[in-house]
Formats: sequence, structure tokens, C-alpha cells
Amino acid sequence: MGDGLQSAGHHMDVYASSIDDILEDEEHYADQLKEYLFYAEALRAVCRKHELMQYDLEMAAQDLASKKQQCEELSTGTVRTFSLKGMTTKLFGQETPEQREARIKVLEEQISEGEQQLKSKNLEGREFVKNAWADIERFKEQKNRDLKEALISYAVMQISMCKKGIQVWTNAKECFSKM
Repeated sequence: MGDGLQSAGHHMDVYASSIDDILEDEEHYADQLKEYLFYAEALRAVCRKHELMQYDLEMAAQDLASKKQQCEELSTGTVRTFSLKGMTTKLFGQETPEQREARIKVLEEQISEGEQQLKSKNLEGREFVKNAWADIERFKEQKNRDLKEALISYAVMQISMCKKGIQVWTNAKECFSKM
């Protein structure tokens, strides 16, 4: 009976020692998945950058529209909306024609600069989106290949571990049946 128990114990010890190797393999697969988690965070940062660029573009467009409206109001001499400019005009009187012409000239220069800035931000945004989209597509393709490979390898490792467990229990059963 002692020989049978000792032999079964030996099989169990062999199985127990193989668990460390299995845990190392599982840790390797978990590390591969963690890499994709970090890459997903990088993609999220790219999306945040795009949102900020879009916000800057919208603010530049809004600033340009505001400057165009100011220029139009100065040119026509009417103020359409309730504003600080309208209140100061009512309180302190109209500007002199020279002051108005100077302000119109400054606003036209600012409008011209704003249009150039808007065009450059628009172009920069399109280029960023084009490059980011290419990176995302490349990531998707690589992710599918890598995850498929990792999951297949993990499944093969699990099958191997199960076969080893079956073999150990079969050997232990034989040892117990000999007693």
C-alpha cells in the first residue's frame, strides 16, 4: 500500500511542479493583453488631441465670424446686437470717421489673418485625421492577428495542461487500484 501511495504522490508532485510553468505562460498571455490596453490608451489620447484641435478650429471660426460682424457694423455704422460697443457708443457718442477707418483697417487685417489661421488649422486637422486613421487601421489589423495568435496559443496551453492533468489522475488511479 505504501508503494502505491508513494507512486501516486510522485505523480501529484510532478503535476504540482508543472503548475509554475503554466502560471508563467498565463502571465505571458496576460502581458500581451496589457500591451493592447496601453495601446488603446494611446489611441484615446489621439482622439483627445483631435477633439482639442477641433475645438481650436471652432474657436478660430467663431472669432473670425465675430470680427467680420464687427467690421460690418463699423462699416455701416449700425449695431445689431446689444453689446458693449453699442452701449459705449450711446454713452460717449460716435467715433470720428478717422478712428472708424483705422479700426476697420485693423479689423480687416485681423480678418485676413483669421482666415489664414482658419485655413491652416483646417488643413492641419485634415492631415492629423488622415494620419490618425491610418494608424488606427494598422492597429486594428495587427490587433486581430495578435489576439488570434495569443488566444489560440492560450487554448493550446490550456489543452496541454488538461491532458497533463488527465494523465496524472489516470496514473494516480492506476496506483490506487493496485493497492
